[in-house]
Amino acid sequence: MQSIQTLTRELGASLQLCPQYVRFVAARETNDADEALSERMQALELVRMQYRHEAAKKDAADAVLMGQYNADFEALYDEIMGNENMREYNEAAAGLNTLLKWITAVIQGCAQGEDPSAYEPEQAGCGGQKSSGCGGCKGCG
Repeated sequence: MQSIQTLTRELGASLQLCPQYVRFVAARETNDADEALSERMQALELVRMQYRHEAAKKDAADAVLMGQYNADFEALYDEIMGNENMREYNEAAAGLNTLLKWITAVIQGCAQGEDPSAYEPEQAGCGGQKSSGCGGCKGCG
């Protein structure tokens, strides 16, 4: 009988062959290679740091300047999220995350005595939004 550690490593190796994982890795590599996107993300981080620095002044903070930082942040964020590579990365990451949640839920169910060959967790398709009317889902608590 194989050890649980060996089986877990085999599961990990199988995961890396799944389409969700392959898509995620490809999207991550494309995202990382997008120099314009990287520049926009660096600019976003700079604006975030400037905002925090100003906000740390508390009562002495310049509200107009903070408003400008906030507007700059929102514009950069929208630009980043509108980037085709970022959209693909986010979709691929969501797909992989859904698969990982399903795997975790099956393992947890089995640890609670469920039949490994038949157990289908309710939360497998959960997007994590309680407000979406998921009803009986036990995933959000």
